[in-house]
Amino acid sequence: MIVADAQGWAAEWSGSLTAILLGGAIISLACRRLLPRGSAWVGFVFFLSAAGAIAFVRFLTLTTTPTQHVAWLCVFLCLFWSLVTAAATARRRHIADATAVARLDFISLSRLAAMLFGVVTAIIQSVVLVMRMIYVGVDIIHGYPWEGVPDYGFGPMGLWSLALLFLSCAIGLLSTGARRLATVQLWTAVLLTLWACLLYPPFQANASGAFERTSGTLLLLASLSMVLTGAVLVEGWFANHRRTDSESSKASRRETPGFTASCGVLAIVIIVLTCYHLLVPVRTMWGGFRGSTLSVFVSGAVAAGGSFLLLDRSWSDNLADASLGLASLSLCGLAMLAVPSLPTSLAERYPMMFNAMIVGLTLATGLWAWFSCVRPAQLDDGEPGTTAVRLIPHAQRFAFLSAALALVAGALMTYWPRMPSIAGMDHSLGRITAGLAAHLFLVLVMLWCSRRLRSITFHLLTVMAVVSTAGFIIIRMAPFASRLG
Repeated sequence: MIVADAQGWAAEWSGSLTAILLGGAIISLACRRLLPRGSAWVGFVFFLSAAGAIAFVRFLTLTTTPTQHVAWLCVFLCLFWSLVTAAATARRRHIADATAVARLDFISLSRLAAMLFGVVTAIIQSVVLVMRMIYVGVDIIHGYPWEGVPDYGFGPMGLWSLALLFLSCAIGLLSTGARRLATVQLWTAVLLTLWACLLYPPFQANASGAFERTSGTLLLLASLSMVLTGAVLVEGWFANHRRTDSESSKASRRETPGFTASCGVLAIVIIVLTCYHLLVPVRTMWGGFRGSTLSVFVSGAVAAGGSFLLLDRSWSDNLADASLGLASLSLCGLAMLAVPSLPTSLAERYPMMFNAMIVGLTLATGLWAWFSCVRPAQLDDGEPGTTAVRLIPHAQRFAFLSAALALVAGALMTYWPRMPSIAGMDHSLGRITAGLAAHLFLVLVMLWCSRRLRSITFHLLTVMAVVSTAGFIIIRMAPFASRLG
């Protein structure tokens, strides 16, 4: 009875309160010439937003948590004021009269209102998304889904609020032309992508009742790679468009605030996801383990291409390191395509994967060492500030890093049969031949890098590669020692 009375009271007074607030908005608009400049527009924006909030609560019923109600309310108000700002901006461009200053104040206030409501929506959905990421991370660590997860507002309905927020940012970017909104648009697209991909559960039950990993995180890797490269292409198109239309070329060369740093952070996230999927293979429905590896290779290559394209327009040391890391991992994924789909047991697959990683990382080592040696000779007469010249010290560091990672993979493959939890000996003729060939390829590339770069570190790495090769042969020959004696 009390709840029914409260609902009836709220329904009765919400209409009256909405009418009062709309009246306040109309009075503020009518008295804009009598009140101090800007005060009338502040009252108009406040009363109209409050009336819209009450109408939203009264007429729209959502079956979600209260935080999602607030997010929906704020995103609708953000979209409304974005449309108002776009209309007022278009009117100001076509009409120039004595009221231009007043219209400018209203445009600034409506833009501020859209920004404030959009920030509230982004904060709420970001908190919910972080909670979902924590739960997914816990499931991945445990290896099975955790039952009893509380309802914290994560669901398909959140996609619509983020889509409306993305639309609002797009309207603001097209109407105002503010370059900083391009960075906001990028992160809104990232939030939307994360939300959509994390709707897919990380585990599912197979026919035998056991839990197996799904392709949700693999879909997230591919989606973020496309978002990164797509954002770079769109931002470059807008930059070229502004450069064509602008009379001052100096002004058109200004960078988008925060865009390069944001792409660098996104590239690091893609590197983490790429490493995870290289080390933890996921069997896809359409291609098995090779389908997963192909997706990782393509995603890394696409993200590396977008990062290098952005580097050519806006240099960043951190983005350069991330770009080289993505390219190295994509080469590693390319080499892992040679790993057969069978056997499916990870105890037998991991030595093959380590073998492919050695080949891929060795290719990356040779590529970056060659780039470090060849580019200076080709650019003696070129500009010292070109992107290729700036990449040389980073390429030298990544040649060393790729070689060190190849040695780590070689050491793991060498010691793999001696681990207490591994039952397989990995001593077949084919496996010994493939492992020895990968180690000899690593030693050969290390010798070439030592000769070309003339660095003591590569000499030490060459010695360590020889030791790893000898250890691989000795450990694989140990089971046959009694027979040979």
